Amino acid sequence: MKMLLHELHPAVIHTPLALLPTATVADVIAVTTGDRVWAKVGRRLWVAGTLSALFSGLAGLAASQEVKLEEPRARDMVFLHGLGNAVITLGAVGVTLWRLGRAPSPVQCALGLAANVAAVYTATLGGKMVYELGVGINPMPVEGSVGTLKGPPLLSREAPKALIRDAVLGVRWLLGRARGLFSGAQPLASGAKGFGEGTQVPAVTSEPLVDDATLSPSPRPLI
Repeated sequence: MKMLLHELHPAVIHTPLALLPTATVADVIAVTTGDRVWAKVGRRLWVAGTLSALFSGLAGLAASQEVKLEEPRARDMVFLHGLGNAVITLGAVGVTLWRLGRAPSPVQCALGLAANVAAVYTATLGGKMVYELGVGINPMPVEGSVGTLKGPPLLSREAPKALIRDAVLGVRWLLGRARGLFSGAQPLASGAKGFGEGTQVPAVTSEPLVDDATLSPSPRPLI
């Protein structure tokens, strides 16, 4: 089974989701105890977590161009997911650069905790995109509004070029959609935030699938 290019993002995103909160916890311990060893551990975790976040973000930008996003709610949910992660990643870059030459501080720890809370929200959007809306699911019907565009296999010769090309296109799409949102020209689709109006799951009917009155009685077994 070949791994496709758009599947790289969900495969690697767990690394920064694990490293960045761990870096924050290490810094909190260093601040509260004054232990320099924990400060060194936190600094290294920030570097590793930020580098993995940058790579995951690159893969995510490329994936945004490898999946079908014809449905407005799915498209805007991908936009919020990408925009939120871009802000979080830029914040991680800033914290990492600051931590390279300084010890952790209470303010920096508070910012790290806030960023991790925001990352939980963007990760939740990522789950909703896939499990509720079917974004990036390969077996989706060809005529469906979501699914995948069947990008190149990850280990193919075309993959590196497609990764860079689609990442650039993803940045252009993200910035263009943000410009439309903040100018008021293109408001978010209903339900794109993952909560509130437009996110209600349809109620399951309690009516029988087949009217009992239309069923013919089962023949009695012959004795």
